[in-house]
Amino acid sequence: MALRTRTSTRERVLDASLALFNARGFVRSTTAEVSEAAGINEGNLYYWFPRKEQLAEALFERFEAAMIAVAESPVADPGVLSTYTDYQRRWFDLMWAFRFLYREGPALRAVAPALRGRLLALNGRSQAALLHVFEEMRAHGLLRATAGEIEVLISNIWIVSAYWMDFRTIESGADITEADFAWGFRQVEMLYRPYLTVEK
Repeated sequence: MALRTRTSTRERVLDASLALFNARGFVRSTTAEVSEAAGINEGNLYYWFPRKEQLAEALFERFEAAMIAVAESPVADPGVLSTYTDYQRRWFDLMWAFRFLYREGPALRAVAPALRGRLLALNGRSQAALLHVFEEMRAHGLLRATAGEIEVLISNIWIVSAYWMDFRTIESGADITEADFAWGFRQVEMLYRPYLTVEK
């Protein structure tokens, strides 16, 4: 029973941290605010996470597992275009759920250097999964693109996916909201749309 209580406390801290970092940002959030949001005292927080960057590292572990699950999930009906839109939607839902990682990527990698190597590995694995998805689309006659074009397309999708939140924030002068979500989704969609053989 005690182990279950300790585990739930740690998860509650991470849940509170994720909500706070998404709302205020990792850099602007303090450990006192994390403690208050989690309903524990600051000393108890330090028992679980002696350094603030360890919160980001633990949340990245959650993101990593969720990203792999989304990226490598089988396409339900590979012959139907809407199935791939659903795939992209799940990806964007995950980006929104962990948006602080995208908004503050450089700052997080500076305070938690261990994230850099893990992020590179995750990017490589996720891009390989996306390559498989595009190859499925091509095999089912939904995508007209050479192997070289798909390689460039994936790189461009990664660039836009990684930085559209930052761009949107600079452009609007305010933090992104769920209303911006469709805008970001559309930017990525327009990258592969010219290669589709059917209308969306």
